[in-house]
Amino acid sequence: MGVVSFLHQKGGTGKSTLAIASALCLAGRGEKVILVDADSQGTSAEWANRFGHRFGVESLSQIQPVLEEDARRLSAEFAWVVIDSPPSLSPITQSVLQAGGRLIIPIRPAWPDVWALPWVAAIVKKLRRDRYTLDPLVVFNQHQGESLSPFLAQIAPSNLPVSPTPIPYHPAFAALFEGQPLPADLTRQVLTLVGAD
Repeated sequence: MGVVSFLHQKGGTGKSTLAIASALCLAGRGEKVILVDADSQGTSAEWANRFGHRFGVESLSQIQPVLEEDARRLSAEFAWVVIDSPPSLSPITQSVLQAGGRLIIPIRPAWPDVWALPWVAAIVKKLRRDRYTLDPLVVFNQHQGESLSPFLAQIAPSNLPVSPTPIPYHPAFAALFEGQPLPADLTRQVLTLVGAD
């Protein structure tokens, strides 16, 4: 239980989809969950406005850099605070990281996604030096059977742990945006990812 943030400075890695999936799966276990949308694109907030009530997911749009305090306050009321971060280097991104907890860094098996990781690694390292508690985890997302070996070799110097199980490309993730739940096998995988298995 706690705070789970989805962050990468590069867009298109699937962080909003995984944040929504995580909130939905956690709520499906009967947990009290709030989905905090810190991305000005508003994808998570819009999903929650349309479908959150159906799955018991509350939401909050937060595009000001005060998330560290918000996370502490919300953690007293909710079992899980799931944060969808903006895909940029900004004060709000720093604030998300300072909220602590599990930090999921989704990347596709694509070089541009991997090339953007050193920035995230540097920020994580600095915050740990400043005694913020972060539990980072890189996860390959939208995996379609590609070999991950060359990407893993590139990631290794960052000292960011990588999930041993990639998240597959699956039409069920697109169906989230039509108000559909995930099938049981993907639900288990998402819950493992956020540390709720």
